[in-house]
Amino acid sequence: MHWRDQKEWTPWDDREIAGTVYSFKHLRSFDMSVMKEARGDLAEFKVTVRVVFDCHVVTEKADFVQNDSHYWQDTGGHGRKFDPTRYVYSMKLPTLISDLPSGKVKCYVGKHIGKYNNYMVWDSADAPGKAHYQAYFDIYKPTVQPAAGVPLLILYVQSAYLKDEPFAKQRERFKSFGQICAELAGAIAPKSKGPRSAMNRKK
Repeated sequence: MHWRDQKEWTPWDDREIAGTVYSFKHLRSFDMSVMKEARGDLAEFKVTVRVVFDCHVVTEKADFVQNDSHYWQDTGGHGRKFDPTRYVYSMKLPTLISDLPSGKVKCYVGKHIGKYNNYMVWDSADAPGKAHYQAYFDIYKPTVQPAAGVPLLILYVQSAYLKDEPFAKQRERFKSFGQICAELAGAIAPKSKGPRSAMNRKK
């Protein structure tokens, strides 16, 4: 899980590609607060969630080409090629993630939960019936915490891409983002994955 090493995080500076300067400010890390009042078995809690983005504007792999601005190597030394379509869709990511605490965006449990904290969010693309844009993230409590005050969680967006099959999700189960944060912060004990979505129960 190299993404849990801060030295591996991508510094998102502006980049000139084929004579055009592209801004990557939307992929820079930001903090958001998650606060919940006491309710039922959920104790009152507050955490800071630091959001970090991976390379969501490039192909998964590519042979590195010297002196071509479309190509670069990520912090792990892997070859990548700039993808204009992925760049456009990456503009959705800050809103998709920042709308999680309010519940405006639903959170689903990914297939690999248990290996690491894998969750998914998605948004429709440009029109009903079209392929949708989805992002997977890991969220965890880092060993080094603030000296005092509010606990810190890291939300690392590992993968984000446009699905080529509309509605072809992997039977993810809904789970409240507040519940996920409360579990990681130690406010409540971990619970089950949550119910399977109605769309997936029909499959």
